[in-house]
Amino acid sequence: MSRRFPALAGLALIPVLLVACGRDQPAVVGTETVTADAREAAPDIAGTTLDGDTLDVADLRGRVVVLNSWASWCAPCRQEAPAFVALSNGSNPQDVMVVGLNVTDEVTAAQGFVDEYGVPYPSIVDSDGAILRTIPGVPPSSLPSTVILDRDGRIAARIVGGTDAIELGTLIGAVLEGGSTAPEAAG
Repeated sequence: MSRRFPALAGLALIPVLLVACGRDQPAVVGTETVTADAREAAPDIAGTTLDGDTLDVADLRGRVVVLNSWASWCAPCRQEAPAFVALSNGSNPQDVMVVGLNVTDEVTAAQGFVDEYGVPYPSIVDSDGAILRTIPGVPPSSLPSTVILDRDGRIAARIVGGTDAIELGTLIGAVLEGGSTAPEAAG
């Protein structure tokens, strides 16, 4: 009996450790919204995209930016990819811009993911996770995670873990209206 207890105790931790694809630490999954008066500026998020172009998120000010951190090997990332593709395809790029942050992935695997899901938006390569680690309120290895920036480049919402089109639409709609994000969307 005493030999079984440590094994069962270890099994009880598995759901806690598998809530996201972060390899180094477990993540607390959920959505956090930030009222307009309490938003902080996003850190500098810039780099080379999978296509070899340079992208600086600061250059997108004036638009709502949806920054989605992902990796090809992350099952929840694959599950939510169609929602980001639909968002990008259905949004006016002058109002909403989706940007990917491809974290700790091999370029060929990442490009395969982009091809498989028909990803139309750019993804900055963050091969060592250094950019992801600078985003306030997002655990350093949390994949997937999404940060929604308002038109001024301030963090309006954070989603740690997977999301869907309904949650994205609710959060983005509230940010586009210029106020705080919808309270019912908080998780």
